[in-house]
Amino acid sequence: MKQIQRGAALLTVLALLCTLTLPAAAASDTVTIATVQDLIDFSKQCTRDTWSQGITVELTADLDLSGSDFTPVPIFQGTFHGNGHTISGFFFEKKGSKTGLFRTLTASAVVEDLTVEGDLAPQGSASQAGLLVGENYGTVSRCAAQGSVSGQEDIGGLVGLNGESGCIQSCTSAAAVTGVTNVGGITGQNLGTVENSSNTGEINTQADQETPTSVGGIAGLSRGTIRGCTNSGAIGYQHVGYNMGGIAGLQSGEISNCSNTAPIQGRKDVGGIVGQFEPNTSLTYGSSPSQQLSDSLSSLFDRLEYFTNQLNDMVSRGVDDAQAIHDSLSAIQDRTHAAGTEGRDDFKAMSDQLYQHTTAISGSLDSLRDDLDQFSEEAGDQFQEALDQTDTLLSKLEKLASQADSGLGQTIHALEDTISAIRDQLQLIRTHRQAMAEELDNVKQYVSDVARLIAAGQFEQALQLPFPSLDLTGHVQAIAGALKEIPRLAAKLPGQWSDIHDQTSQALGQTGQDIDRALNALYEALTALNEAGDHFSSDLQEDLDAVNQKADAIRDLLKTYTDTLGDKAQSALDDIDSELSAIQDRVDSMTQAAGADNDALHATSQAIFDDMEAVRQAISGLGKEPELTVTDLTDEIDQGPGLVKGCTASGTVQGDTNVGGIVGTVSTELGDDPEATFDLGDLKLMSDVYATLRAVVRDCRFDGDVTVKNECGGGVAGRCEAGAIVDCAAQGTVETGGDYCGGIAGRTKGKVIRCAALTDLTGQSWLGGVAGLGQDITDCRTMVRADSDGEYQGAIAGQAEGTLTGNRYLMEDLAGLDGVDYAQTAQGLDFDAFSQLDYIPADFLTFSYRFEVNGQTVAEIPFQYGDDLDTSLVPEAPKQGEEYGQWPQFPTQDLRRSMVLSVQFTTPTSTLADQDGVAQLLVEGTFSPDASLTVDQEELPDQKVEGYTSRSAWSYTVTGSQSDTITVRLRAEGVEKPAAAVYQDGRWQRVDSTLDGSYLVFQAPTHGQVLLLEEQQLPLLTVGLIGGGTIVLLLAGFFLHRYGRNRIRAEK
Repeated sequence: MKQIQRGAALLTVLALLCTLTLPAAAASDTVTIATVQDLIDFSKQCTRDTWSQGITVELTADLDLSGSDFTPVPIFQGTFHGNGHTISGFFFEKKGSKTGLFRTLTASAVVEDLTVEGDLAPQGSASQAGLLVGENYGTVSRCAAQGSVSGQEDIGGLVGLNGESGCIQSCTSAAAVTGVTNVGGITGQNLGTVENSSNTGEINTQADQETPTSVGGIAGLSRGTIRGCTNSGAIGYQHVGYNMGGIAGLQSGEISNCSNTAPIQGRKDVGGIVGQFEPNTSLTYGSSPSQQLSDSLSSLFDRLEYFTNQLNDMVSRGVDDAQAIHDSLSAIQDRTHAAGTEGRDDFKAMSDQLYQHTTAISGSLDSLRDDLDQFSEEAGDQFQEALDQTDTLLSKLEKLASQADSGLGQTIHALEDTISAIRDQLQLIRTHRQAMAEELDNVKQYVSDVARLIAAGQFEQALQLPFPSLDLTGHVQAIAGALKEIPRLAAKLPGQWSDIHDQTSQALGQTGQDIDRALNALYEALTALNEAGDHFSSDLQEDLDAVNQKADAIRDLLKTYTDTLGDKAQSALDDIDSELSAIQDRVDSMTQAAGADNDALHATSQAIFDDMEAVRQAISGLGKEPELTVTDLTDEIDQGPGLVKGCTASGTVQGDTNVGGIVGTVSTELGDDPEATFDLGDLKLMSDVYATLRAVVRDCRFDGDVTVKNECGGGVAGRCEAGAIVDCAAQGTVETGGDYCGGIAGRTKGKVIRCAALTDLTGQSWLGGVAGLGQDITDCRTMVRADSDGEYQGAIAGQAEGTLTGNRYLMEDLAGLDGVDYAQTAQGLDFDAFSQLDYIPADFLTFSYRFEVNGQTVAEIPFQYGDDLDTSLVPEAPKQGEEYGQWPQFPTQDLRRSMVLSVQFTTPTSTLADQDGVAQLLVEGTFSPDASLTVDQEELPDQKVEGYTSRSAWSYTVTGSQSDTITVRLRAEGVEKPAAAVYQDGRWQRVDSTLDGSYLVFQAPTHGQVLLLEEQQLPLLTVGLIGGGTIVLLLAGFFLHRYGRNRIRAEK
């Protein structure tokens, strides 16, 4: 028996070992995947990070993962050849991040020629998700994605996060993508390179979505390079979302030679190529004030020593003066040495105190973070469950409300409001929990930096570190308040649901059961969440008090350091200044008696005075506010980060604020408020800062329509806080509901150079052909028409706060700058002179009407500026099936703009009437949309129709009929025996007709005259005579007939 058991155990072990090997050549450098099971086994092997190093995988067949237990490949470091095959049926909705067919591709990984089809919807943290790979540091080439992807952060159709070494080449995505932060058609976040790739899938286009930030057709956020890419998938939903762009939502890297043809929508910072263009910024910091003081004192001492040597040569003439100067120098040196020693001691003592405070706060931070992590762990699942159940309840109640009457609907909406309020409180807890975690991490980093600097003996630097912003008590109170409010709201649910249930219990059916279950699940989740909140509140108070106490102590210490340093520096300045004054007196005395040495002594003394002034400036600089010095390199940038170059966008771009055909806004991304627009002047500095900015939009073109609900709209950029727009062009319309409307930029503090605009502008104040409100504008060209009743309007700019040079405009609706033409700076020209200028795109100066049917050009009629159109050349609008084609209305005289006219198809009209209400005459047939019926009442004709009396006469004309014959309905109310006649061949001829209600119906040509007739009635006498005569004739005939028969019989 034991032998049998041992044998069975051995077989089991062997079977398990077999499952750890791939079915194809796992021991070799090449792995073949031909079945779904092969792929599942391959994924299991890739759990070990080293297993895939150096291997090559060959996919030899299309695979369908539907119904399989496949899990994403954890990590891959080799080469995967898809060989043009497709892996379909990929489905993932578990909790987690870094999700996709592959979770992670390392720098050595290569995946090529593979298509992935599926639906990816991770739960939980749900970040870094893409159908092909969650995070990529390798090379992805010629791959495609189809299906759908949804998540929270770094969500892409193909790749979630493309790291610094990541490269995506010649890839496509048709996936529908939805996310909250950093959402892109190809990749959610790009830190590497994306080349020659395209997206056709829609991104965040649903009306019901959490407000997204940084959404783009190729990448949501890009700090790397995007080159040669295209997007044709719609982006965003009206009035929702921040940083919405056709190629990238938020970018500070390089985007070149890309194009977008899809409509882009959002709330703020919306652009045809980039939503928000964040300047690439390099920062350097000036020396500390104490270092400047040390350097200036050292220079002064050297100069005084040289001066003393000069005086030694003149000792015979001024021993007493030289001795006095020497004494003053010694006093200065002693005072300086004492000040330095005292300063070092202060630095050491204060840094020791700082180290003690940071050491003390460290333990409390760890404990407080543990409390927060424990709360997150205990409440995480219940928190998500509560959110899910509120979504379920709101969906079910919305359906129920749509079927209820108004009274019940109000009761349902009250329950919906309570559930929405609970959801808002849950979101509030999440927001403050995340903010609290970030603040704890910032303070922890501060403690670490202080410890490192003190350990290196850099005491002054340690004391100069700014203490991070900290509001832990506020966050805890907000969480506690929400936890307190949730039970109060939850207590209202049973009664509200009971009111609904009592009125509808008979008809609720499955919906009622679903709502019951969801309410019970929500109540249980909220109860568990509240218990976790009670544990959290009870555990953290002691640690919270300790952290706040030590944080206050650190702030007090840093203030003491600043105040003490200023007082002691002033004391040293007074003492040194006193000795310097004594030296100056001695020097003046000796200079007067120096004779031949006067020139040399004067030069040295002047240098000493300069050094003394430098010392004074250094001492006073200890309390001076730091300054920001910005160097703008925009004119020099042609490649690298901080560049959008050679891009084109067409179609529509719509938003509420900061909307542009190429870029929504050029501004630094700082702070948590997406509604705020950053200004460089808002920076709070700890020392002098020197910033070098790179932000250029160069050689870009927009053709389409920009629509802005509020303010700041431009054909290229909505708003620019820095940077430059160079050699760009915009053609189309720009419309703002508020101020700052421009053909190139709505509002800019940067430069606009050699740009051209052919635009129609609609807005309020600050409206301009180049910029509504501009800065420096050079060599720009505009052809603009305007519709505005505001102030500050100009063909070049509404208002400019910088320098204008070499700008020219075509004289049409507006004059140069704020309604004034300025020679050489904002000068207007007629068309002949304007058309000879440089920097104008050729197509701006050629004009035509292009007629299109289903996107195909059927005719193009060129014309010169200001000419009339030869309407005989306009093609006839075609039919499509049973539908009529019709061109939209267009001007034909004094033409100044090209137009593309697309035929509009409409269903033909079947009935025309002569008037609204009760018509006297109607016609029926098949008529074009522009068909018409003209009816006039005429006098009764002299010609009579035998046997009929004329009642009314009408002339009519029908245009747009498909047939030469129509059905006429002539109103005959009040006529007992109506009939109709048509005027043909010079006379009235009665036509066959039928009576339908009060209308006489008959056939007639498309134009002519009709006559309403009434059959004549004979008089009674006439009728009697005719009747009697008829009887006599009948009797005579009868007798003659009998007589004839009798005669025949007689003859026989």
